[in-house]
Order: sequence, then structure tokens, then C-alpha cells
Amino acid sequence: MHYLTLGNPPKTVGLAVPSTLEQKVLTSVFSAISEEDNRGSVKSDIQYTVRFSDNKYNLFRNNRLTHQNKDEHKIIYALEWQIVSDFLKAYKNYLKFHAAALTFRNEGFLFIGHSGTGKTSLSVMLMQLGWHLLSDEFGILDKNTLTIHPFPRNIIIKPHHPIEQSRRNKFVDTIYRNNTKKIKIHYFPTAEFGAVQLKPVPLKHIYYLKNSISNQFSVEILKKYQALSLLLDHLNNPQLIQKTFLTFISSIFNNIQHSLLCLPDPFSLNEDQQKHLSENILS
Repeated sequence: MHYLTLGNPPKTVGLAVPSTLEQKVLTSVFSAISEEDNRGSVKSDIQYTVRFSDNKYNLFRNNRLTHQNKDEHKIIYALEWQIVSDFLKAYKNYLKFHAAALTFRNEGFLFIGHSGTGKTSLSVMLMQLGWHLLSDEFGILDKNTLTIHPFPRNIIIKPHHPIEQSRRNKFVDTIYRNNTKKIKIHYFPTAEFGAVQLKPVPLKHIYYLKNSISNQFSVEILKKYQALSLLLDHLNNPQLIQKTFLTFISSIFNNIQHSLLCLPDPFSLNEDQQKHLSENILS
């Protein structure tokens, strides 16, 4: 059996799946924190079990049936999403932003933006330049200490990402419904692109992502009133700061830099441009 541990306080999720699914699950579901428990000595807070019977897969959470499907990839999709939900709840007292989170030399950066603004592409590009990933989708922030906490979900590669088909074919794919259509996605282990950071890091800078209409990137320092609306617009659980709003706002604007990053597709940049972008983000 394998297990995953994440959150604060930590939650441990146990995984028991048929041998025919084991490798696919290990390369699809939080691969960066997956560990093996050969002795059965690890106590799980949440136990997931997949069984195959009557020509279909049955997914159980703490012995309660949650999903059934004949397609193994759809069962893995359901399993992965339920674990994402569990680990988000394990950070119930932390602010959650729609953001990528990365670190360079123990300094943390949030890249906040709506879907389609390049969070995953930027994360992959920066990882290949030596940055370490905390998350490419959920920015988990301690509102008191302004530290970013890890959420190393596997990287979801979509059709527009210029990743070779031969690499995609090594990993589980499934159909994902976005706002307008169904698309095929692949779950890539984070190690395919670089390293992850599994300990909290202090937040240094918040970048708000905006698609650039040119093939050049630009950085603009934001005034507090400009950044505030963007910050709150991408905060998933604003109720956590209702009672301490002024204290939090004072802290995050007095201690943290805020900038607008107008970004073309990072993969459209040549090697020198990518390095220049990384250097500008750090400066």
C-alpha cells in the first residue's frame, strides 16, 4: 500500500489499488509525496480503496462507495480529484488563491491568475530553469506568517501545452470538461519538469498574470489599490480574513511586493528570453 501526507495539521491518505492500476495511480496522484508502506505500520486518516468486480472499478473512501466506472482512467480521475479536495480541507485555516506557487533560493512567489493566463506553462518553464514548485494551481498561504505551503499536485498537461506526444503517452490521460468543451488531459509527475519544494517558504512577491497581446513580457509595479481588487478576486476563502481584514491587508502590502506580469505563452519565448524573464521576476 502507498500513502500520501500533506496539510497542516498533516493528513495521511492511504491508497490500496489493484496491481494493474498501481503504476498508473503512482504516476498520476501526488507522485511527489507518494511513499510505500510495506509493513502496514502507517495509520491513515483517510483510506481509499479501488476494487474491480462485475466488470467495473469501484472506488471507496473509508469503506463508502463513491464512484463506479468501467474506464480505469476515469476512476483515477475521480480518485485524484477526491484527494485534491481532502488535502485542500487539510489546509482549512489557510488562504487559498487561484495561483501557481514557486520558490527560488527559499524565496516564495505567487503567480495569481484566471484559467488560461499561463500558470502551468510558466511553472514548467521556471522549473526547467532551476526553480522549485510548490503548486501550479493552488497558492496556499498562511495569513499570519505570510508563508506559502506546498500543494504538489501532479501537473495537468492540456492540448495547448507543447509537450511531445511520446512523452504524453507515458502517462494517464482522461477527458476533462472545461467551460466550453471536453479536452484530453495528461497527469505528469512533477519530476518530469524539475524539483518540488515540500516545506513552507516565506512569500516575497505576488505577480498578477495577464495575457500579453505581443510576444514580449512586461512587468509593472502596482499601487496598493490596484493590487487589492486583483488579490481579493482570486481568493477562494475570503471569510478567513473577515475579522482581521485590516491587519492582513496592512501586512501583505507593507511586506510583500505586488506586480502585474503581462505574459505571452512562455513556451513561445526562446531560451535567452526565458532566462531574461526569470531574472526579471527575481529582481
